[in-house]
Amino acid sequence: MFVFEPDYTFEWPVKVKYPTAGGEDVREFTGVFRLPEDELEIYERGEPGSISDVISAVRDRLARYWVGWKGIETKGGGELVFSEEARAQLLRQRPIREAVDRAMSEAVLGIREKN
Repeated sequence: MFVFEPDYTFEWPVKVKYPTAGGEDVREFTGVFRLPEDELEIYERGEPGSISDVISAVRDRLARYWVGWKGIETKGGGELVFSEEARAQLLRQRPIREAVDRAMSEAVLGIREKN
């Protein structure tokens, strides 16, 4: 039987691509996402503005749906505990922000990046 869950959450792999001299270093963790009520919410862009306005809007949009993670460790060892502050810090790094956005698109919209 199908049971509708209006606040459905799911796990999805997030592949972060850090630049290196030889190409890229790919690191992976599991993101926990909340399914948008309407898939059109993912496409929200708002009014055009400066690049910092666009980046801020993307960070805000991702923060609405990225609600947890597994497999992120701190440099000293140990699991990075999910918090709004930790999520905001991670989203300030472009490779992480792009990886989370890519994972969201793959999961919700079925769009996979071509190699």
